[in-house]
Amino acid sequence: MEARENSFSFVVNENEMRIPFFQRAYVWREEHWEQFFNDLKESFANKKEHFLGSVIIKRQQGQDNFSMVIDGQQRLTTFSILLKILYDELEVDERDDFRSLLFKKYTKNNEPKISHSKFDKEKYIKILQDINSIDLKDKDGIFGCYNYFKTRIKDFDKNDIFDFTKHIADSKLWVVVYLNANEDEQKIFDSINSTGEKLTATDIIKNALFDKAIKETSEEQATNWYEKYWEATFEGKENLGFWNTEIPTGRVKRVRSEIFLHAFAIIKGLFDPEKHSLEKLSSLYKDHIRTIDEKELENLLLYIQKLANIYYSFPNINKNTVFTFDEYEERFFHIIETLNMNSVLPLVIYLKDTLQKSEQTYRQCLYMLEVLILCNFKTKDYNKFFARIIKESKKENEDLQKFLKNEIEESSAYLSCLQIDSVKEWLCNITNSNAKLILFWIELYRQHKEKDYKDKIGLEYAYTLEHLMPQKWQEHWGDIGKNNEKAESLIYQIGNMTLLRSKLNTALSNLDWQTKLHGDGKARNYIGKNADLLITRELLNKKEWDENEIKKRTEQFIKDFIEIWDITIFNHNNTKGGRNG
Repeated sequence: MEARENSFSFVVNENEMRIPFFQRAYVWREEHWEQFFNDLKESFANKKEHFLGSVIIKRQQGQDNFSMVIDGQQRLTTFSILLKILYDELEVDERDDFRSLLFKKYTKNNEPKISHSKFDKEKYIKILQDINSIDLKDKDGIFGCYNYFKTRIKDFDKNDIFDFTKHIADSKLWVVVYLNANEDEQKIFDSINSTGEKLTATDIIKNALFDKAIKETSEEQATNWYEKYWEATFEGKENLGFWNTEIPTGRVKRVRSEIFLHAFAIIKGLFDPEKHSLEKLSSLYKDHIRTIDEKELENLLLYIQKLANIYYSFPNINKNTVFTFDEYEERFFHIIETLNMNSVLPLVIYLKDTLQKSEQTYRQCLYMLEVLILCNFKTKDYNKFFARIIKESKKENEDLQKFLKNEIEESSAYLSCLQIDSVKEWLCNITNSNAKLILFWIELYRQHKEKDYKDKIGLEYAYTLEHLMPQKWQEHWGDIGKNNEKAESLIYQIGNMTLLRSKLNTALSNLDWQTKLHGDGKARNYIGKNADLLITRELLNKKEWDENEIKKRTEQFIKDFIEIWDITIFNHNNTKGGRNG
């Protein structure tokens, strides 16, 4: 490896520079362009060189005489776009000095000196060859970069354009790292702490996969695999947004493709939650990729695609999703997303793949997991548990439904929550978020039973939770609350809660029962006006709301809960399925 300061003129001295086809799309935004341009402008004004960053290139041997860009494609792309804008502003006789920095030698059609990655190649060529086809309204990506710099060069006097172009082209603004043919570019690439947008684990894993594919086969074959297995799965116009969506996972957000690749690594046995942290995910993939041959690599790509398609096929829950009770898979994913339980995804993907020919068994397994996750309000440490189920079930080679049931039953921490007394205690002192989720599905369950219920068309999860006896009880509910301990024992029972289309204003919410129910003649919202659900309509004939009514309603909700989520399926001597079994 050799590293030295050099100018852009020297960096692109080769006949061609190629950005590997699999490298990520151009991701710099206005904040990066602004800093980049301001640094160059200041460097020119002060006649001082400014360090823009490093570029790692690997010279390729053979007749083609080109260099592969290992790292620095974002900066090189940005710089060359700025240079092209400046080039177009120059007088015709001034352009000859800079033409070789943008275009290959001996080409009549201005073929770009930098051959871009597959994702941005078409737009980059348009900037170099056909600026009239650029979308001038675009503020993102390659075109966004062009439009930004096109505006910023207006800062310069026309007479300074040539001198500025010469300065940035010839000044030693870069540290160029040259790799020898026998050096591992992926290792060097990962060790560089580059500025700009941080690579995701997905980017690093993709780079490692197709770098290996080129070495094991050829660039042509690697390109074919990329298009067939990776691009079609993760980077198509119809699914790119899905995989790039950020999902909260504890303290940080990760894009959905990273969440999937973590799940895949657990299923494949590359990642062990007992030993590994998420920060090691890409390293674990690379360690595995180094050890496999051409056939194993294609099989790996095929398996990634297969499981990614399964994940993609799962219900995509959002604020506009309309739920019905009998859509069991949507219910399951709504519950785990509301409770932020992504740790179960590896197991669910594994079950869906393994049980493709037995939907009923898959449904039963999903139901058991749903009961466990919803009722386990104490211990949440699922990562190791679910990973172990995947690993051990492969060894046991027995009925997956039976195996999963036994594993849950043999966990004393989980089983202690799956008792009727524990569930009753929980529902009598429940948080608002959990109560809202449970009441929503109890409502759908009741609608499911009421076959002639005229409004049974499904519901969006767009209701607000209301405490019937209010949390500020002292002024109007003192005869029921009596003291804080007594009041709290009633207020936080699930029977004292309901769901409304619109939130009551604070003043009305804290008033007496009849006023909350029927309004005071002034308030726009009151319970009776928002009672479009069965669980709220049943309140309209209640002349008073007291301890007895709260407890009766809590008991009914407990009954509904256990009918929906039948915790008795986890008794060792009971093989009965639940209502969804």
